[in-house]
Amino acid sequence: MDKKVIDQDRSERVPDRNQMMMAQLLFTEKPDMADVKALKKALERIVGKVESIGDKPDMPSFAVQKYKSVFKDVPQGMPVLANYLAPREFVTEIDDIKRSQFWDFKDGAEKIDGFKWCVDVFSMMSAGLYYKDQAELFLAQVDAALRCYPTCEAIYVIHSGKLTAPEDFEDCKRFDLAGRFIRLAVNARFFTINGTVDDMIVDTIGFYAFGGADIQVHFHGMDPNHVVNYVYNIASYQFDNEFPIKGGDTVDSIDENGNMQWEPQWRSQYEDSIIQPVRTVLDINCGEFAAGSR
Repeated sequence: MDKKVIDQDRSERVPDRNQMMMAQLLFTEKPDMADVKALKKALERIVGKVESIGDKPDMPSFAVQKYKSVFKDVPQGMPVLANYLAPREFVTEIDDIKRSQFWDFKDGAEKIDGFKWCVDVFSMMSAGLYYKDQAELFLAQVDAALRCYPTCEAIYVIHSGKLTAPEDFEDCKRFDLAGRFIRLAVNARFFTINGTVDDMIVDTIGFYAFGGADIQVHFHGMDPNHVVNYVYNIASYQFDNEFPIKGGDTVDSIDENGNMQWEPQWRSQYEDSIIQPVRTVLDINCGEFAAGSR
């Protein structure tokens, strides 16, 4: 495991509003531009009727009738726009923190530099959607893009810094919405705390993009792999149930084998994240294993 010391920049906090979720399909060789009709057909197979709009050949855009954002002056709602950019050079800067957290892609920190081209996948006017609808649309757009760009070698989700192989995305279709979205767009990160004996942090990053709180556990004396599975389980519960955990509520703990258990209960509270980007997280105080102060 990489022991490089990484400095943080906590000078900025993510805005307290929904963020644009963008996925980038990555390639080592420049792919041909997807046929607009094929892209439209692929998207319609998943979300139903869409309408091609605009006349920009380098940005196919589709009005998705299934998902409509309501505005004060448009109470009936306007279809969200699903957008795709033409292949371009991959120039996204990836800092050391993101580079250290590519757990779901073998040798991701080294391989990320080998990708020279990308296709951007994003939507417009989707911030006003119910978060599960945002997740559904995001997954559908990536799915449609992969059908039209078969040489894609990796999927990079910018807001969470998660790198995923296309075959893993395909395999995740057997899961429910929470499972599929979290596996693509929510990253569980692991850090050791410099200057301590064995203090560690596991957090998720990804929910903040639609206004949900990520999960954080600051601990010592537990297997970090167990804690990673634990925060993913809590994240799935939150996503499935409209984020019901309130500050001060208690949650199930895990035993020495990483299995969920009723006793003891661990107390939770909402606070700013310890690791950048600064955002609201649900911090879980893991009792005798808790590190730091609250």
